[in-house]
Amino acid sequence: MTPTAPQKPYIHPRVSLCAIAAVLAAPIPALAQHALPKIDVGHAQKTVVRTPAQRAPVHVSPVVTAATPAPTPFIPQGQTLGGGPSGVVGYVAHGTSTATKTNTPILDIPQSITILTKQQLEDRNSLTLGQALAYVPGVTVAQGEGQRDQITIRGQPTTADFYTDGVRDDAEYYRDLYNMQAVEVLKGPSALVFGRGGGGGVVNRVTKKADGETLRAVQISTGSFGRKRVTFDVGQAINDQLAVRVNGLFEQSYSYRDYFNMKRWGINPTFTWKPFEKTFVTLSYEHYFDYRTMDRGIPSVNWNANPTILAAQRLGAADLYPGYPSPTDRSTFFGNPTVNYAKTDVDRAVLMIDHTTDFGVNIKNQTVFANYAKFYQNTFANNAVAFSGCAGALPPCVQLSGYNNETPRQNIFNQTDLTYTLQMTPQIKHTLLAGMEFGNQKSDTNRNNARWLNPFTGSANINTFFGSPTTFLPVVFNNPSFRRHTDLDLAAGYVQDQISVTKYVDILAGVRFDSYRLRFVNTLPTPTPTIDNYWGQTITNNVGKWSPRFGLVFKPFEQLSLYGAYSRTFLPAAGDQFNTLSISQQNLQPQGFENVEAGFKAEITPTLLFTGAIYNLNRSNQPVAINAFYNVLTNTRTVGGELGLVGQVTKEWQVSLGYGNQHAYITSSDRVPLAGTGPLFTEKGKVVPSVPQNTFTFWNKYDVSSLIGLAPDVLGVGTGVIYNAKFYAALDNAVVIPGYARWDGAVYWKLSEQISAQVNVENILGASYYASAHNNNNIMPGAPRSAFVTVNAKF
Repeated sequence: MTPTAPQKPYIHPRVSLCAIAAVLAAPIPALAQHALPKIDVGHAQKTVVRTPAQRAPVHVSPVVTAATPAPTPFIPQGQTLGGGPSGVVGYVAHGTSTATKTNTPILDIPQSITILTKQQLEDRNSLTLGQALAYVPGVTVAQGEGQRDQITIRGQPTTADFYTDGVRDDAEYYRDLYNMQAVEVLKGPSALVFGRGGGGGVVNRVTKKADGETLRAVQISTGSFGRKRVTFDVGQAINDQLAVRVNGLFEQSYSYRDYFNMKRWGINPTFTWKPFEKTFVTLSYEHYFDYRTMDRGIPSVNWNANPTILAAQRLGAADLYPGYPSPTDRSTFFGNPTVNYAKTDVDRAVLMIDHTTDFGVNIKNQTVFANYAKFYQNTFANNAVAFSGCAGALPPCVQLSGYNNETPRQNIFNQTDLTYTLQMTPQIKHTLLAGMEFGNQKSDTNRNNARWLNPFTGSANINTFFGSPTTFLPVVFNNPSFRRHTDLDLAAGYVQDQISVTKYVDILAGVRFDSYRLRFVNTLPTPTPTIDNYWGQTITNNVGKWSPRFGLVFKPFEQLSLYGAYSRTFLPAAGDQFNTLSISQQNLQPQGFENVEAGFKAEITPTLLFTGAIYNLNRSNQPVAINAFYNVLTNTRTVGGELGLVGQVTKEWQVSLGYGNQHAYITSSDRVPLAGTGPLFTEKGKVVPSVPQNTFTFWNKYDVSSLIGLAPDVLGVGTGVIYNAKFYAALDNAVVIPGYARWDGAVYWKLSEQISAQVNVENILGASYYASAHNNNNIMPGAPRSAFVTVNAKF
């Protein structure tokens, strides 16, 4: 008699592999009578029971059909493609790879860090980098002449310490956040990771990556001053090996400032190819365009018109008779708005290869090509309000000046990082990093001064009545001022070791060596060349510099870390934009930054992080502007402290709070008192411009849905405060920018799973204040009450 073939047991297609494994592990008789576990279909619980089949008594193992395995995620769970924050929950990030080039928990990093997550940026309606940084303690957003991002971090002004995915993005322009996942601010010198500069800290933007997630998102924003803005974010995995993502932007808006208009657009396609399980190749390209009316704000009141006060200032007593922003409407434009504009075209391509070998070495190589086409042209208040000497205008008057400038830049960088984790003993682990960077930067600065009224013999300056400072008098820009070209070659190598000594102690130690050669050419002929203006000759500046970093982290228990750190970095004598160098400076030592810092980080709850730091930062050989053409060489010191609280207080309540206290001042100067100015005239002791002693920011969002019987996340409210104490507009400390507090708010409404909306109101109380300054007579009034509506749609 032929035995009957064993019947295949029925397997429900939604039973998990774990359930099947448990069944198969049981003895065969038990298997034959086993009821499969409950499975969830919709929200109803169902039980599938299999009746054993009749069969001949033969000992044959049953054949089981395997369930379809869950698809492998395109990006492994817990891995961040290209670096940046990790473990993000709402407002808080639990780790980042930016500070150390290895994915490190925040508690293990001996450095003060502020991470603005995507949700923070969206909830506060932060569309630009400047808006985002207004909520970071220890950072002051400067005016940047109305044509670029410019900030002061821990008393260190900079236009160049900006990075994208860890690679330098140092041209002068306004940065939008339409394609950004997060903004990270690292405080203190960070040369080991980022190279030259970054004395007060660096700002790193983390881009959105093609990570295989299916996205169909559109955001529309409108509101005060004619804002019209649309962004989109589309992405998906094409197959198991290829993913694509495209972000786009278009905006046309106006302003509370007279005659201002702005248009910008951007497109950023990104592709990720995964040829092997542990290999990722990312290709990204962005074109970004920004055109805007260039506006440098309002002047100060000229108290120096009083001879008694002028004599006092010559004795170094300007602080007894300080100037203030002039009493004019916040919308008043100074200059000729028909000729003022700034235009920027950015083309940036990135190729990144990330591979992890079978024996655990991660190799990451990133090549970046960026071309920045930048041109700006402006007229502006060149002096304070004067009550006499107003040739050609009624008193009180303001002197107007102007120039245009073409500043193209081309960057090519290549970075290679090798990381490896070595478990020496059960209690000691090393995370080793070795890397190198090569690059070339070519820059030009071509400036022409204005001629008013007459294109051949017109004056560079013109006076206008203070009560009507907007003029439409003819002006041309045909008086050459300078033609400068720089070509920088750089090479760097660095090593770092993060050592875990038991679970209580972490040590971070590393060093970087930078070698660069800068060739500077002034090609504009002058009638009488001098030693500092020797046209036609190439000036070469060669520098090799070591930058060490050391940090010690002590963790008395898992949720608390205490740290101390020392770091050093440098900046070339040619400045952060390489646009000033002379024969007498070519052998000048680079600026030096030396930082000592101590702090703590505590996880009050798994989603609420409390941090604090105190620091002493010294800077040497720093040129500080006295006017548009003259600097003094100074040494400065900044001492201060910071506190931060970010994350979820409760399931419904998220907060972001920051307080900074800092005092930045000149410790010495190379300026020799001029004849007749008195022995007290010196920069020593002066406060560094754009550094308020106290700053405070607070933003919180509360989900009120449950209070009125709605489902979670349907209705929320947010509110926040920005406070800045008074600060000085320039090194002479002659003009005070008053302190201010601004109250903002928001309402969030989730209409469906696909549609949500929010209303953001800035300066709810309509406070009159001054947001920033570039010098004593380029002061930007703050915006009045403004409201914006944003609608988000997902498909």
